[in-house]
Amino acid sequence: GPSLWAVRAGQIAGPSLASMPSIAGIEIEPLIGGDRKRQGIVYDKWPFRLDIDTEYQDWILIAACVLVLSIWCLPCICGKLTSRTGRAFSAFVYKRLHTFFLLATYFNVFVLLFTLGILPDWTVNEFAVYLVGFIDWVLVHTEKLITSFSILFCFYLLWRFRHRIALATGLEHITLIRFSWRDLFGFGRRQRPVEVFIWKVKGLQSASSKLTKPNDLFVECHMGYNEPMRTRVRNNAGSEAVIRESFQINIDENAADALMTLLVKDQSLLANSEVARVTLSTRELCGIEDQTGKRRSTFSYTEDSFLELTLSPSGTIWLAVAPVDEAMGDEETKLLLQGEDSPLPC
Repeated sequence: GPSLWAVRAGQIAGPSLASMPSIAGIEIEPLIGGDRKRQGIVYDKWPFRLDIDTEYQDWILIAACVLVLSIWCLPCICGKLTSRTGRAFSAFVYKRLHTFFLLATYFNVFVLLFTLGILPDWTVNEFAVYLVGFIDWVLVHTEKLITSFSILFCFYLLWRFRHRIALATGLEHITLIRFSWRDLFGFGRRQRPVEVFIWKVKGLQSASSKLTKPNDLFVECHMGYNEPMRTRVRNNAGSEAVIRESFQINIDENAADALMTLLVKDQSLLANSEVARVTLSTRELCGIEDQTGKRRSTFSYTEDSFLELTLSPSGTIWLAVAPVDEAMGDEETKLLLQGEDSPLPC
């Protein structure tokens, strides 16, 4: 059918009226006679009329509207041009903007009225109704578009500054979602277990929650997919404590930037408070392993077997990292599962 819709307020035009669109509460229906034979250019009215298909008339009117908008935006368009003529025109117009827009408005009104006059299937009233409907549609969808872009922009800000937000909330060392893009694309991980040994901590400051009592110290470890691990609490330890404990974690050598956070905390009545911390990447952890675990055949809690690291804001911690032999662990597990009567080697 024809693409033009004629406005007929309060008129029922047949059984298909219920399926016709409406603008501002006014029912509209296809113009009758859209299939009649067109005569082309006719001169029944001055100067002439384009008696062509309605679809072509619509496109001519759209082109006229684009021309009108371009004329109104001509100073901005010429200001962006690099040619000397465009810059000279912009400099001339910007000094006389009120005159330019007054003349442009008169010219644009003439162009629109002339275009509507030569199109037999369009009238000024129909154009005004469709123009108001189009502006209303643009405003409604612009509001939805701005809302959608605002939500996406907020998500972008959260993702862009996620590390700073986590640091401000004190959650930068906690893994909330155990998921990586490597899992999504099926890349394998080079995970292997290591054992982290903690000998002692020294030079710690007093916890802010403790005024008359020494620190009750313990060490807490966070790293990637591993569950948080803690040592035993050393009561009344004060500014230093001998820990002499170890725990095993899995490290992924492909994720060299993954961080392990060691927190030295003070146990309080209601909540634990942080005294000091140190953060190590997987690359640094492997470096400590090379110095303290792989190059030594014997292990002892001495300064030769450990590496002294500086804590923030104050204090030091002695740390050692050694690889874990999973084959030996599997053999011990099999011996334990053989039964209660089976002798176990010492």
